[in-house]
Amino acid sequence: MNIRHLQYFQQLAKLQHFAKAAKACHVTQPTLSAGISALEKSLGLELVVRQSQFVALTDAGDIVLQYAEKMLQEQAALKQELSLFSGQMTGSLDIGIVPQSSVDIMPLIKRFNQAFPHININLSVMTNSQLIESLTLHKTDIGLGFDEHLTEVNRRSFVLYPQRSLAHSNCPAHSTNHAQSTNPAYSISQMALLCAYIDDHIDDKASQKSVSLASLSNTPLVLLSKGMQFRQYIDQAMAEVGGEFKVVLETDSLFHLISAVKHGIGSAIVSLGIAESVSQLFGINYQALEGIKSGSTVFITRKHSLTPAMKAFTRLLEGDE
Repeated sequence: MNIRHLQYFQQLAKLQHFAKAAKACHVTQPTLSAGISALEKSLGLELVVRQSQFVALTDAGDIVLQYAEKMLQEQAALKQELSLFSGQMTGSLDIGIVPQSSVDIMPLIKRFNQAFPHININLSVMTNSQLIESLTLHKTDIGLGFDEHLTEVNRRSFVLYPQRSLAHSNCPAHSTNHAQSTNPAYSISQMALLCAYIDDHIDDKASQKSVSLASLSNTPLVLLSKGMQFRQYIDQAMAEVGGEFKVVLETDSLFHLISAVKHGIGSAIVSLGIAESVSQLFGINYQALEGIKSGSTVFITRKHSLTPAMKAFTRLLEGDE
């Protein structure tokens, strides 16, 4: 079994298009097709349903894909381990993050990049369910998401690193049975309102005040899409007080949510950590929201098959560097 043929097969399964997969692998389409045919011949099974173009993977192809991804990941981990002999760690680190994390991950990424400049960091934004799936399938190395919906199987497979919010170092510690951090660590779960305009509730000193969720019933709001875990916390809290939101825009993009607030389309409910960062970067006022909290945000990684880059990043989480 040729490792390059596994790479061809993985890219075809990902892109579902022969020409695009060939381009991603930097080979011609006939070369990619021949490689996948050679893989099928070596296994004695058809892996791809073909007509004039890609149709789907066969049942056998689905199984081979799972093992191919693990084998390719192990190959990448091996190369990363061997790169240490040259004195410079190389390779990549895949990080997944939910849009409304209470932790500002950029200072951590900056520290990691300064220590390991030859590691390429891939940062992907996804829903919490997508994050857990990606971690389970080893497509993501480090995750930053909510821990409430982890199954017992997940909890046996993962290590959780709850983090102190960089902006709230004086708050009480948030505990977890799965944390391996040697320092007090917690995740601030309070929410805040990014203020798009000035009204009876929002003035030029908004960041010094707090506001109740019930008082927002007539406030035009920009919210994350309903499929997002953070939005579900908000909807549940509003239902508990018997109110309704006046939603003018929904988006799964935190960038567009902040942009909408900046353009005065509506105010937005975000984590307090995000609100403070946005206030510093863009000068947008915010108010703390009373009586509403999101779940705890934790860093998540797998217990086994750790690459050197993953180990280095978790040392940052533990405060060892």
